[in-house]
Amino acid sequence: MNRRLALSGLGSMVASIGLSACGDEGLGRLAAGARAKVAAVRSGDSVELEGGGTVRLAGIEAPYGQMEYAPEARAALSDLVLGQTVDLFYGGARQDPFGRTLAHLRLGRTGQWVQKAMLEKGAARVRTYADNRAMARPMLDAEARARAAKRGLWTLLAYRVRLPQEAAVDPFGFQLVEGRVSDVSDGGHGMTIDLEHWLSAQVAPSAKAQFAAAGLGAATLKGKLIRVRGQSRPASGEALMMLDHPEQVERLREA
Repeated sequence: MNRRLALSGLGSMVASIGLSACGDEGLGRLAAGARAKVAAVRSGDSVELEGGGTVRLAGIEAPYGQMEYAPEARAALSDLVLGQTVDLFYGGARQDPFGRTLAHLRLGRTGQWVQKAMLEKGAARVRTYADNRAMARPMLDAEARARAAKRGLWTLLAYRVRLPQEAAVDPFGFQLVEGRVSDVSDGGHGMTIDLEHWLSAQVAPSAKAQFAAAGLGAATLKGKLIRVRGQSRPASGEALMMLDHPEQVERLREA
């Protein structure tokens, strides 16, 4: 069987496990913020509020600037929220390094969760951080549905889920990579997950206990098929990805 077919998202041979069926009502468990009207949409994951203030949608990343699919992502978010009243919810850090508010948005009129809607349209990908990863599981689930249905950016080669050797050839930027764990080393400097000797995913020492609690310890990963996501860079002929929270790793099962 073609190996790419065997690793292609949530197709017939591979499916994510452990994803919650949690719906929009999960936002109610987060800290409620203000209600405001969206005055402008700056990108597929950033809006301006009436009266001032910029909100960066927590937990997702849409193409921006000159990136492929950036105009479509911005248009998708505009269709959802421009001129609409939204409620803000906080699930972690409330401000990014650029001073923008980090929040989940819910449409006041319909109760629709904006992040989920953008992911299901295929207009964004899940990108969580160690200090802001609330609602990761239902967001991963929404992303998976769009990927399986080949919606939006998932039709483009630029955003496809990569194999480890593909990541090693072009080891730059935010990537999703699927492969089999060929080795796991666990020492004082953290845990290193080796995907087929092409990608090294390094778990920060401070995050090891969280990975173990999530069922992603060294003993459970070797030989398993996983998907990792994060910022990639070159290192000694392979791609290097730093992991600092377990939501960056999805264990996959083979049918």
